[in-house]
Amino acid sequence: MEKWVGKVAVVTGASAGIGEAITKDFAKLGINVIGLARRSEKIEKFASSLGEVLGIVYAKACDVSDLKSVKETFKWIEETFGTVNILINNAGVGYGVKILDEGDDVTEKLTETIDTNFTGVINCTREAVRLMKLSGDYGMVININDICGHYLPSFEEESLNVYAPTKFALTALSEVLRRELIEQGNDLIRVSSINPGTVKTEDNDDQDIEELPHIKPEIISDGVQYLLKQPPNVNITQLTMRPVGEKF
Repeated sequence: MEKWVGKVAVVTGASAGIGEAITKDFAKLGINVIGLARRSEKIEKFASSLGEVLGIVYAKACDVSDLKSVKETFKWIEETFGTVNILINNAGVGYGVKILDEGDDVTEKLTETIDTNFTGVINCTREAVRLMKLSGDYGMVININDICGHYLPSFEEESLNVYAPTKFALTALSEVLRRELIEQGNDLIRVSSINPGTVKTEDNDDQDIEELPHIKPEIISDGVQYLLKQPPNVNITQLTMRPVGEKF
């Protein structure tokens, strides 16, 4: 990880769970991290508790589903840091509704899921890659996907609604981005996708999850570091990380 020390990383959805774990680990490794979240005060709180670490954590409020918010945030990043070397697209939402359920509230939840899980990734990636290209340095985009982005698990009486389709789209997007960079003759920027199985976070910290085989957010952070450790001529495009014994 030495080659990334002192570099600048942007982590979306950094206020909790996987994003929080990645942000903390990056700072400990000497990477300067801009943590983006709607609830930036939570990032400020855990950043202040890290003590003396090699990297610095900057908390920034940003709604990745809002293009204006993303553009303003990356303008600030460019003016403050000059570039971005690592982008972790981690922000995501999911709701327990069905596509065919009635009601405007259902429509709002479905739309928010699409705008955050898919459109938000596009918004942030376009801005981050633009800065990576300007720097002429190595860069990496890592999308935190899901096993639901590769096949549909079956849950009794539960619907994956548009959550799974956004993750399937993210799988395709990761490959499209990789190919576009190749077509542009850019061999400095790599694109990878991590597909976690069941991860226990504060958002799903209940008895049902506790009884299932699960892994902790820190394990996914380890996976991110594994991708970053690869030599510059190696691009691991998909990394699936599941708990032992996961049946679906």
